[in-house]
Formats: sequence, C-alpha cells, structure tokens
Amino acid sequence: MDCYLHLNYIVERQREAWTVRMQGGDCGGNFGSRRDALKAALKDAERVCDLGHHVQVFARRADGSLRQIADRSAARP
Repeated sequence: MDCYLHLNYIVERQREAWTVRMQGGDCGGNFGSRRDALKAALKDAERVCDLGHHVQVFARRADGSLRQIADRSAARP
C-alpha cells in the first residue's frame, strides 16, 4: 500500500498543558505531562499509519527547535 498523506504531529507546551498539534495547527487535545502527550501522539501515529498514511512525530524543544521522535510509514517492514 502506498502512502497517500503525509502528517506531522508536534508535541509542545501550551500554557499549563502539553498538546499534540497537527500540521494544520489543529490541537489534538491537552495532556498533563509531556510523556502523556508523546504517548498519545505515538499511539495515534501508529493508528494513522495502519490506514496507509505517513506520520512523523516531533517534540518542540525549549529553544523552539523540533526534535524528531518517530517516523511511521505504511511501507515499514
């Protein structure tokens, strides 16, 4: 199955909570900890990958840069 959509999830701090943002700026929920947000992003990335899409998960660092956490592809072995 070919990937037909490429998505980026970005875990970042927003005020008092952690969020998972999609590439269009939509927020995927608020989480009490960075770990909880990362777990949710990775779990959803796996689900979306199973639908045939390509998903990359990033975490925003304190300096504003992004660190890639995972690269999920439907073409993975």
